[in-house]
Amino acid sequence: MLFTGIYELSVDPKNRLSIPSSIRAGLDPEKDGTNFYVVPGRQPGTLKLYSDKHFVRYAEECHSSLEPGRTKDEYEMIYFALATYCEVDSQGRILLPSWAMEKVGIGKQVTLTGAYDHLLLWNREDAKRFFEQNWTRHADLHDLARRESKPTPSAAEA
Repeated sequence: MLFTGIYELSVDPKNRLSIPSSIRAGLDPEKDGTNFYVVPGRQPGTLKLYSDKHFVRYAEECHSSLEPGRTKDEYEMIYFALATYCEVDSQGRILLPSWAMEKVGIGKQVTLTGAYDHLLLWNREDAKRFFEQNWTRHADLHDLARRESKPTPSAAEA
């Protein structure tokens, strides 16, 4: 599924987050699954939410793409220990892990944003600040990402 949009939400006192119905309705149970994995985000102060079946595919690709060795082992020990499977309940909510909420400092007023193949959960004020600071950079970021994704010519090709 392609995840898009910005949703201002609240985490209830039991750390349950309602996943918007438009997101849940867009999940293909065969391809995406119906639940989520929550992992620390690369953007400081965020959590990533992956649909469960996508996360399994991503984990397999990530594992096979890393060079064997101590760094890979340590990365996997941390990353997969922190990955938490979250079932969507009958009311469309997931239970966010307390450790993740505390460690990341998200709080109860949150923003959920689409990020292509996953969702990002932010503290609402952090999300607001990020988008305000980066809104005008959208076109430049797109161009920069395109340039970075193109392979550089080898010496033989140059």
